[in-house]
Amino acid sequence: MSFGATELTYDFLLALALFSIIVSTVFVTRRFSNIWINRKLIHLSASPAVISYMYLFNEPYIFFVFGVFFTLVLILPHIKAKELSWFQEKKNYGEVFFCVSFSALSILFWDASTRMIAGVAMLFMAVGDSFTGMVRSRFLKERAKHWSGSVAMLVSCIIIGYVFLGLNGMACAVVATLAEYQPWIDDNLSVPFITMTTGVLINII
Repeated sequence: MSFGATELTYDFLLALALFSIIVSTVFVTRRFSNIWINRKLIHLSASPAVISYMYLFNEPYIFFVFGVFFTLVLILPHIKAKELSWFQEKKNYGEVFFCVSFSALSILFWDASTRMIAGVAMLFMAVGDSFTGMVRSRFLKERAKHWSGSVAMLVSCIIIGYVFLGLNGMACAVVATLAEYQPWIDDNLSVPFITMTTGVLINII
């Protein structure tokens, strides 16, 4: 799809509005003491941006640039050892990986045949993983995997997957839940990329 200055301006203004939602959420969560709930609330605040990526943006570049910007802003406190303590933890780069995943998917899979899959993969992380953490926190005081979180992830992702991709999306939801539960790769990377790979393979088959 070709685009010009008008479309680019529209995308930039849209991105600024979405940026303000995320940044506002970051500052609001300063009032709360639970770092892991704060992280999940910030995850959720990215949902409008993902929906906009799927339906409203004319091109992927503005979304990608804002994703890279967030990546750099979030990694700097780690580099300086001055983490934003209400949602960042030393030696835990999950929020950085979150932005890296979204940036990569947005620019690599903008094509009409894969954009919806990319959007669903991002929503699984922004929404599904958020419900996982919030539900799990009702059962555990420390951060750990728990069956309750996996159930929450599966249910929320099945709903998201079915709404946007039908039965294929439900299959992706199962894979995303397993990707979240595995202990070896940070789920901010495993969920989006494994979901994306699964969705593409299902479409090919």
